[in-house]
Amino acid sequence: MPQPLNRVIRNGEFRPNESVLNDNPELAKLVASIFGLWASMQHSLSLLLTSVVGADAEPAIAMFATLTAQRAQLFALEAAAKAALSPNDFDVFSAAISMTGRVQTPRNHLAHWIWGSCEQLPDALLLAEPKAQKDRERELNLAFERAGGPDVKEIINLERYNPGTVLVYRRGDLERAKRDLEDAERITALLTVYLDRQICRWASDTFEGQRVAALREVVFQDFYDKPLFRQAFDRIRADRQNAAA
Repeated sequence: MPQPLNRVIRNGEFRPNESVLNDNPELAKLVASIFGLWASMQHSLSLLLTSVVGADAEPAIAMFATLTAQRAQLFALEAAAKAALSPNDFDVFSAAISMTGRVQTPRNHLAHWIWGSCEQLPDALLLAEPKAQKDRERELNLAFERAGGPDVKEIINLERYNPGTVLVYRRGDLERAKRDLEDAERITALLTVYLDRQICRWASDTFEGQRVAALREVVFQDFYDKPLFRQAFDRIRADRQNAAA
């Protein structure tokens, strides 16, 4: 897990630097892989609606496309899944969606936080929280507007980034994020087949469908072998059992 700068090194100073990875190709490759995996996973999520809704998907897809916020899309997808899927399949779906939520944090940091470096940590990528920096800039403006002018020491302190709001991503942190995204991307891609309504009906209505049912069990086991999915699925099942008790 990436750690705040003040827990990694004492008196470390963050310096904004959007080109920080120019001299670190290994970290740059990992960051590029994370963005690529995220894009692939998002594509698979967009295909899930067809698998869930089936032949009636076209109106739902048109409505889904108008939702630009990721959270709104996931809410819409979850509502469709809850109405269309069996309880067991909805649990599988929910666990997969929960997993995608957990793996998105590093990608969001890389996409939305401020890139930089620290002289004492040449092999790390530092990311500063944008909200904290906006608060710092607001305090700077207030200090300059104060009657009598700004206090020099206060300005010097405010000019520095708070190390508690800066995360240090080392190679191991990015490798872990990449592995988790690989698992999530694989599951969301296979989920479009696992939840396909035509395949599910065939599995229950025909003799040949027994093979499909066996294949679905193999796919589920592949899901369940992934720790993040297993944790989410077990929690969902436990909640369902507690609610029924």
